[in-house]
Amino acid sequence: MKPTPTQRPAGREPLQAGQRRSLVGNTLWNLAGTFLPLLVGLAVIPPLLHALGIERFGLLSLIWMLTGYLGLLDLGLGRALTKLVAEAAGHARRDDLPRAVWTGLGLMSGFGAIGALALALAAEPLARRLLNIPAPLQAEAVGAIGFLAVSIPVAIATTGLRGVMEGLHLFRLANLIRVPLAALTFLAPLAVAVVTPDLALVSASLLGVRLVGLAAHWIACLWALPALAQPRRPDRALFRLLLGFGGWLTVTNVVGPLMTYLDRFVIGALFDLAAVAYYTTPYELVTKLLLVPFALTAVLFPTFSRALAQRSEASAPLMVRSIAAVFVVILPIVMFGVAYAREGLGLWLGEEFASHSFRVGQWLAAGVLMNSMAQIPFTFVQGAGRPDWIAKLHLLELPFYFLALWWALDAAGIVGAAIAWTVRVSVDAVALLWMAHVVAPSGIRFPRRLGFAVALACAALVCVALIESTLVRGLIVLGATGASAMLLWGLSFGSEPLESAAARSGL
Repeated sequence: MKPTPTQRPAGREPLQAGQRRSLVGNTLWNLAGTFLPLLVGLAVIPPLLHALGIERFGLLSLIWMLTGYLGLLDLGLGRALTKLVAEAAGHARRDDLPRAVWTGLGLMSGFGAIGALALALAAEPLARRLLNIPAPLQAEAVGAIGFLAVSIPVAIATTGLRGVMEGLHLFRLANLIRVPLAALTFLAPLAVAVVTPDLALVSASLLGVRLVGLAAHWIACLWALPALAQPRRPDRALFRLLLGFGGWLTVTNVVGPLMTYLDRFVIGALFDLAAVAYYTTPYELVTKLLLVPFALTAVLFPTFSRALAQRSEASAPLMVRSIAAVFVVILPIVMFGVAYAREGLGLWLGEEFASHSFRVGQWLAAGVLMNSMAQIPFTFVQGAGRPDWIAKLHLLELPFYFLALWWALDAAGIVGAAIAWTVRVSVDAVALLWMAHVVAPSGIRFPRRLGFAVALACAALVCVALIESTLVRGLIVLGATGASAMLLWGLSFGSEPLESAAARSGL
């Protein structure tokens, strides 16, 4: 007999509690999980640099970078597992979840083991020949790379378990685990370095932190899904499903960063390192704003996956409201940044640096506004199970962007590179909105006020970039920001709050 609406099947409480987390609350937890470790890193890096010395710290930075880069070995399976778990939970197919999780973890651990073996075999050539490591440090470097190799399958399996938690909407618990672990990524090397600067032992401490993280995520997943305690035989059909989704995600994860860093390499090839610095500094500053939509889309992805699997027509209004919410949050910061880019960079890095960089920062800030909104339809299309569309779009964009970048650099220098980047992400946003319209159950109706607010913001950005008067720029910033926010406030947080729209979509 099927349970009545007031009855709960045994063991469902953790999942139901996770589903009812507010969309805004989960996003704030994700932001805390991102920013708090950054603050710890800012405090720990100076004494760590002092304890290790510049050469060993450079090697540790390389290890940190390799750890992030080798995360690509999950081949998009972490997000694929999130989608699979969210869809199964949305259909109340809880009996399917343990097999799906074990299948996904088995795949990810296998790829992680292959990567670990390859890196372990490459440790000696890397340390002694390929990298410019001083001879006295080469033995330490070999040991450090060895511990890094062992940590790869651990880190990838942890990514899979975090994907399971996100599929169950356990964002608060996931970030309560993530924050101390990310802090330990800085604190554990410092604790070892105070005793001995040996990089192999420092790398061993990072492996210990990752093992603790794996155990913490596994315990959390067992709490949410006690049936995971019993191993399940992998499902071949799920292999194909996960690899198909994850494979296209991997294409996006490779091509996307390539387009992100392409401008710097081309600038370095055509100009000097000073030009790279003038371009990269404002880029790194303004693109930090993307952490806000990234925090939101991590919550939206399982929500969209579940709602679109059920063909819920409420998914499209939720997407539109989410775009409006991102616009309301990001616009004031972008407006202020464009209006006072020269003054801000001058106070921070000096007038000479600002004179070369402020136009770059203005164009990139406008691009970040468009790219922030584009993250919502990007996630919507992935949630609909069409990561292949996004991957093909990026593959199509890459050669055109390279040619446009080369031409723009020749025509307008590093400001031209910023214009090319902004045009690319704007075209990308329009293409993603069209894709979202196609995959939505009943299409998407974009409110006129959303289009009007974006047009108003673009006009205001042009004005504050060109007007000399500081006071007039400030008035335009206040007026345009206020008008755009009023137009969209009701759409984002009005009669039906964003989290209520999420609840109608299946959250």
